[in-house]
Amino acid sequence: MRAFAAALLLAAVAAASAGEILETTVIHEDGRYTVRFDVRLAAPPDRLKHYLTDYERYASYFESVKESQVLGRTPEGELRVRLRLRACVLFFCRTVTVVRSISERPDGTIVARIDPALSDFREATEQWRIAADQGETRLQYRAELVPTFYVPPLIGPWLVKNQIRNALEAGADKLEALAHE
Repeated sequence: MRAFAAALLLAAVAAASAGEILETTVIHEDGRYTVRFDVRLAAPPDRLKHYLTDYERYASYFESVKESQVLGRTPEGELRVRLRLRACVLFFCRTVTVVRSISERPDGTIVARIDPALSDFREATEQWRIAADQGETRLQYRAELVPTFYVPPLIGPWLVKNQIRNALEAGADKLEALAHE
């Protein structure tokens, strides 16, 4: 379950205790998860964006990322990135592989589509928005995900939401410290 939350977040392992968690929402319906979070961080937007898009070094920034590799570009110019995430809850550990094609819209929104043939998801799309907000940075994330592995339907959303909140709180100091270096 923790690996699933890490896969949902990817970079969100790094966001908010010194800042403020404004929203954490997880909705589960028919095997599909809709995940949203919104945080305000005490860090400059450009520095935050630098660390959230430094895909080759994710493993050194985020504890749950065991391997990160830029695979190249798609014919459309999207960046292809592979991540291997590992996490444990009690004695149960899981490794999740995610291969994403990433692009940036003119408004600065980062959009990722997961390749189901190379990932542990049937389908997934993610959106990151990073913007200045009252002298700090607002980081908003939205994802629609359908995992290929079993997540218990009755407790799954609750566990995923708790894992997201814990990951946001646990990684805040690290990302803010990096952004201020």
